[in-house]
Amino acid sequence: MTKILINDKAFELTSFKNEEELEKVVVQNYDKIFGKNTYYFDLKKGIRHSKSDLVTIPDGYLLKGGNNPSMVIIENEISAHDPLKHIGLQFMKFKSALTETSKYSVKKFLIEFLKENPLEEKKVENLLSTTRFKNISDLLDLAIMDQDVEFAIVIDDTTDELERVVNPFHPEIIVLKKFQHDNEVIYHIELDNEQYEIQTTNNKSKIPMRRLPEVDTIVCPAQEEGFNDVFLKEHRWFQIRIHPKRIPMIKYLAMYEVKPVSAIRYIGKVKEIKPYKNTGKYEVVLDGPPTKIKPIKLSDEYPNLAPQAPKYTIRNLIDKASKLEDIFLN
Repeated sequence: MTKILINDKAFELTSFKNEEELEKVVVQNYDKIFGKNTYYFDLKKGIRHSKSDLVTIPDGYLLKGGNNPSMVIIENEISAHDPLKHIGLQFMKFKSALTETSKYSVKKFLIEFLKENPLEEKKVENLLSTTRFKNISDLLDLAIMDQDVEFAIVIDDTTDELERVVNPFHPEIIVLKKFQHDNEVIYHIELDNEQYEIQTTNNKSKIPMRRLPEVDTIVCPAQEEGFNDVFLKEHRWFQIRIHPKRIPMIKYLAMYEVKPVSAIRYIGKVKEIKPYKNTGKYEVVLDGPPTKIKPIKLSDEYPNLAPQAPKYTIRNLIDKASKLEDIFLN
């Protein structure tokens, strides 16, 4: 059983009661999950298919600010749902429903929602300061009308089947897991660019993870056999979950060797990143043998920083680091 150990307390992996419980965590913590320059429209408003009475209803709409504003359709799920019949079909409906006409309707009801809720409107107005826009309407024109709407799934666990099913839609897959010790709860988040814990009852167990606006290095965990036979000998690594938008950024691949090594000791320059078979994941091919570096070790103080899935960072931090917290913590 997976556990998180904090201050001599063992937090054990616990299932969400249902999808509604998971969704509540997402709504209450959207800024921690998706980033501070975001606003989550907790609206069950549908997108109408053209020439049809069929309406597809997302779980929410996420507006991202910053230099590259965008709109993201959010689907909150539990892994017990069938990946093909439930999740894949839902994304197919979203994709087919998003036309110029229906996108205008989305913009319209989002603006109406804000006008009816002045406190929420104020939050989006504050988000404007992170963009080049002076009013909400112009921001939504770019985020919704002038470019493709993006997709994201928040789910309690992911599988190879799920990733194959949703791969054509290129959603960001965010894994949200619940850990509990007596009445204390931790929610562990695995994103495309980081992993961290949020929200405990005493709020003392929160780990302040480093957020980087840009990255150039992916760190992958590896068992000894695969590390020696594939990474060191064949100069590649495979079955890596990478969001397609990240691929042009990745210049280096660093490997975290699990116990007993518990350290990053090698990094390689990336030659190519390509799809790995029909898995929805990717293979990273190096431009020659990896370089051995001074070990960047897992410390006793932060045992939860050991990568369980790919993490992102920048080469400059790796060059200066001696412990994992030098890379991943603020």
